[in-house]
Amino acid sequence: MNVSVKTLCLCGALSLLTACGGAPTKQESAKADPYPDWYYSPADSIANALNAASCVAIPGGNLEIARKQALANGRADIASQIETRVKAMDKTYDRLANTDEGSSVGGTFESVSKQVTNQVMSGVRAVKSARVDDSGKPYFCSLVSLGPEKTSQLVDQIIAASGVNISGDSESVLREQFNAYKAQQEMESAMGSY
Repeated sequence: MNVSVKTLCLCGALSLLTACGGAPTKQESAKADPYPDWYYSPADSIANALNAASCVAIPGGNLEIARKQALANGRADIASQIETRVKAMDKTYDRLANTDEGSSVGGTFESVSKQVTNQVMSGVRAVKSARVDDSGKPYFCSLVSLGPEKTSQLVDQIIAASGVNISGDSESVLREQFNAYKAQQEMESAMGSY
């Protein structure tokens, strides 16, 4: 009888230990996010550069097709960013010209930006990449960037190609307007993480 009491106590203790240790913790059961941080905030990735991130499904295991598609998507996003910034530059220039000279013709920078953008887009490079698995489905992610020097050259080329004679102060304002879009993206990215 003494042996059966010991056995019963031992079985009870083992059951208690198994029950307490067998349940997964919240941390273990929470699914880890497979996407890299730069995917969620590409604007923050490289200072004074135009950045974009894209993730695409890997079709039939063909990583090369996914890599090219992610790069193309990122390049298209950067081209869109340039277009948006140039429109803002045009609005700013129109206001400056109306103030300084009485009137101006709209679209000063926008008309030359497409040509200059096409030339500069060859400078867009994939700077980071990752293969991720999201719920059993493989994706290829790429961070593409037009580096800080190329971005500065882009603004120079757009201003030069426009043929507009701009004072130093006005040029400074236009550069700030072009770069303000990046600050807006960073702010929206920061607010989205809260």
